[in-house]
Amino acid sequence: MKIWLLSDYDHRKHLAFKSMLARFSAAFPDAAAEFCVKSRRSLWESLFAHLRDPKRNPLADIIEIPQNWTELFSRLGLLAELSSRVEALGQKRYPDFILKELCRNEQTRAFSAPWWLEAPALFYRPAALKGAVSDPESELASWEGFRSALDRVAAPSRRRGARALAVPGSSGSVSVADVLPRVWGRRGGLFSDDFNRATFTREETAGGIEDWLELASSGKIELFSPDRFENGPQPAEECAFIISSRKLAGRSGLKMLPYPGYPSGGGLMLVYNLSVSASCQDPAGAAAFVSWALEQRNLASFTESFGVFPCLKPVFEERLRDEREAGVYKRLFSAPELKPNIMVYPTAELLLERALWNLSLKIARRDYDREDLTRELIMAQGEADYLLSLY
Repeated sequence: MKIWLLSDYDHRKHLAFKSMLARFSAAFPDAAAEFCVKSRRSLWESLFAHLRDPKRNPLADIIEIPQNWTELFSRLGLLAELSSRVEALGQKRYPDFILKELCRNEQTRAFSAPWWLEAPALFYRPAALKGAVSDPESELASWEGFRSALDRVAAPSRRRGARALAVPGSSGSVSVADVLPRVWGRRGGLFSDDFNRATFTREETAGGIEDWLELASSGKIELFSPDRFENGPQPAEECAFIISSRKLAGRSGLKMLPYPGYPSGGGLMLVYNLSVSASCQDPAGAAAFVSWALEQRNLASFTESFGVFPCLKPVFEERLRDEREAGVYKRLFSAPELKPNIMVYPTAELLLERALWNLSLKIARRDYDREDLTRELIMAQGEADYLLSLY
């Protein structure tokens, strides 16, 4: 049994999965299992390579995917139906906000099993805010307040040799994962509410993207720096602010607040699922592994190891009760939002990712202005509208 696991900037995820797989092999010695790690890009390319030539490009038996890839690849015939084989899916043992997108168009069938999730939030170091922010919960609730506070702490932070803001997990450029929470905080999005047209250039969407690009163009975050590839640009004790989707509260005295500028204190949830390929030679065995991975003991230890939340409802609720910053997380989960699980959305994200890469290069070369953003978004929106016309 071969497994494709999504890459992650935190190596603890892969170590935890390796440990989990060792326990599985010990419990089921006849079920040989191995895994390899793929980036989102290489996973996407591998899935489409299989569509073009299945014999030369076989799929793994089990594939970790972002939840909102489910609709696209199930419609393309690459994913097996799991609700009849995985008890958690059959009984819908997930929070409602996860089920809403998992079963957007299917009430009785499911083609992937929600596994773990992360919630972008703002972390800060109280000692670094002295004299700059007197009431963090109030002053950092809005993006404008956060941005103003960032200016006030940035200069002294630089003098100490540290940066004021850390963004763990960056690939070096501004990415879709960076900008989407801010876009949604402005009530923007990639598509209209009825999904009939792309809205990349809409004021709320472009404005959210511009907010993040401004952090880069003003030097608050440094693009394409080796420091950004692993666990953020500075140790936590040296940064005033960290924007992270992983749990950091309590680490080096960090405290936590909801993502700044998000109405109602809710937030964007990023969910990752396990799927079984439709070409799997032993679908029952692969589904059995998925069920085993979702067992409470296995799921709890895996997700705790790298600071994320389990998706299975009883384990999720237990983790939320025991969480150090339970009050803040309850605010985040009071109005959670997920990326739409529709066919065109993953491709639209790739179009936006390409635009952000081009813009990041311009910023790094000190050759960026607002017209560049408008031009890139117009081109990406045109391609997304064309995709919509095909469905």
